[in-house]
Amino acid sequence: MIKALIFDLDGTLANTELLHYQAWKETLANNGVTNFSLDTFMTFVGTSNENVAGSYIKSNGIEKTIPQIVLEKQVVYIDLIPGIKLFAGAREIITRYHGIFRLALASSSHKKEIVALLKSHDLDIYFDLIIGGDMVERKKPDPEIYLKTQQLLEVFPHECIAFEDSEHGLNSAKNAEMYGVAIPNEFTLDHDFSRADLILNSLTEMNEKKITALLHSPP
Repeated sequence: MIKALIFDLDGTLANTELLHYQAWKETLANNGVTNFSLDTFMTFVGTSNENVAGSYIKSNGIEKTIPQIVLEKQVVYIDLIPGIKLFAGAREIITRYHGIFRLALASSSHKKEIVALLKSHDLDIYFDLIIGGDMVERKKPDPEIYLKTQQLLEVFPHECIAFEDSEHGLNSAKNAEMYGVAIPNEFTLDHDFSRADLILNSLTEMNEKKITALLHSPP
């Protein structure tokens, strides 16, 4: 029996990737890095703020700590949140299954960023649990964030469906032995989703029939 639906945020529920890129490009430029391309940013999709900051501190000799750079990026990004749009079907799937399943959000973004985005769309009230990348030590594709979410929801991994848009995110959920639904976006179409239990073009395609069908095969 499925008891919980767990969602990634960036690229899955909300179209945030270009604004994350914009925030990182501005932040890195303020620290002397002028060659941060969109293609380079896309190699970090599905990882974490800390991964980006750490990589550029090391490669460019930035004399600041990872938390300092991440905070600078967050200040820029949060100012951009009002311009972020949800993907088709995101609001509908959350409101439709609220009260039927436990709903959680497990994102590599920091909880501060997640809550600000959800509140901007009046969606924060629908989630039983929100876990950000700043609340775990090991980032996706490590399963820690999904295992922590499952434990706090007090359900078993095989009772959870995780929704992800990236290879790293999907593998994180599968490494936690959950059902994994992939919804590729324009930036992740070339990712390897071979471990997905189901691949959708859009969240609008998800329904009770597909949820039931997942139970006929082990996660």
